[in-house]
Amino acid sequence: MRCYRRWLVYMLVLAVALGVMAMPSARGATASEVLVDKSFHVTLLRTAGGTLTFPDATGTIDDSATPVGTYKVTEKQADPNWHWEGKVYAPYLRDKANGLGVRWIGISLPSYGLHGTNDPFSIGKDVSHGCIRHENADVTRAFSMIPTGTLVKIIETPIPQQTEDMVTDFLELYDLLAVMGGSH
Repeated sequence: MRCYRRWLVYMLVLAVALGVMAMPSARGATASEVLVDKSFHVTLLRTAGGTLTFPDATGTIDDSATPVGTYKVTEKQADPNWHWEGKVYAPYLRDKANGLGVRWIGISLPSYGLHGTNDPFSIGKDVSHGCIRHENADVTRAFSMIPTGTLVKIIETPIPQQTEDMVTDFLELYDLLAVMGGSH
């Protein structure tokens, strides 16, 4: 069992690494499907040329849980305003308090979508109010690849807590590399 867990973590790390390395060649690619795995905090974009992987953050529990299901992309907005708790935040480039970051990709479940963030260290954790957060650079890459109407599948793969902790450690290292100016 221990070998299986270790193998699972290595495969996840490899998938994220390969996805990140493949991104430059993805320019001009179109996603045929978006798969969000809440358990592993990854978003996969399936294209004719392969699969790209982005780390993400999803909702917490109960009323803020990211809903499992199949949806469609219904709207896309670059530099969105954010309407939250009775206040309207200007686009992120003018107002760093804008929790949507630089892109919004709405899905067929009202008020839910994929978006950037004003808190890059939240990536890899269950911290959102239900949406799927990405680093701004990642959601900017994905934005041009995901047309309106694309299927978005949100799944939850049961994993042991120890494995989830190891994945979280990896994603925190990913964040640290970004802050240090490393390639990711």
